[in-house]
Amino acid sequence: MTATYTLETATADDDDLIAEHYLALWDSYGFARDQHVPGSEQLVRRFIDEARATRELRAFVCRSGGAAVASAACQVRRAPYPEVLLPTIRKIGYVWSVYVAHDHRRKGIAGELMRACTGYLADIGCTSVILHSSEAGLPLYKGLGFEGTSELRLTLRPDP
Repeated sequence: MTATYTLETATADDDDLIAEHYLALWDSYGFARDQHVPGSEQLVRRFIDEARATRELRAFVCRSGGAAVASAACQVRRAPYPEVLLPTIRKIGYVWSVYVAHDHRRKGIAGELMRACTGYLADIGCTSVILHSSEAGLPLYKGLGFEGTSELRLTLRPDP
């Protein structure tokens, strides 16, 4: 990342930005806003509020010339099943919403955001970190040491 960018920990004042970047991420995957559920921005804001209160959420913002050009959020993952192991044995972090505005891509920003997220998750005692990647993001994440897992998926109805 060049000196023209600054990376900082997001505050609650940045929640609208984090929500907008999350929706822009879905835009970049080719989903138009009319394909989002009604009130999707408020849904994301409630998710952020709840994750901050119960999942140790932390977000990071990258700025250039005062404008926010990228962001990422991370938190302790909420398992879809009962967690029976002590957190010292298994506490999984989850990274979501890694977004870099189109004109600022390929400048090392996503890597810096990921290092901030994984560093924070390590600091709060996470034993591993997971994320779900787009095809475009795979080289970045693999370059940072992420590996494929045994997650299996069955498509019941393809995305439109």
